[in-house]
Amino acid sequence: MAGVELRDFSNEDLSLLSKSAQLYADLGVHELELNYLSELYYGLQKDRIENNLIIAQQQTDLQRIKTSIDETSKDVAVLERFKSTAEKQLIPDGDVQLQSSNQLATKQALLDRQRALEIPKDFNIESIMQKVHSLERKE
Repeated sequence: MAGVELRDFSNEDLSLLSKSAQLYADLGVHELELNYLSELYYGLQKDRIENNLIIAQQQTDLQRIKTSIDETSKDVAVLERFKSTAEKQLIPDGDVQLQSSNQLATKQALLDRQRALEIPKDFNIESIMQKVHSLERKE
């Protein structure tokens, strides 16, 4: 078995040894079994690995959420442009009603004129068409 002297340790190692010695004294530990120390070490390693796994999973989830947010933002922008275009083309209700009432009035006026039109009983459309054709030929 080789001997170890305190001067062989770095300042950081000496600080850790000092803290360990203080903990031994504070807790009243007279002897530390290496099996418990190994068990503590492996438990801490297990926790570190699990925490790294959780961090990796959360980073993956975060990236997926950021991608989803970006895609949703693009969709929102498209919908806002559509909404803006639709609002520009929108005809106010008052104008639509005015156009509708004007069309109904025009329709009614034409129907009234058609009813008021008196066509003579001896009216022959074919003879009128023949006269129009003959005039067209003369020109």
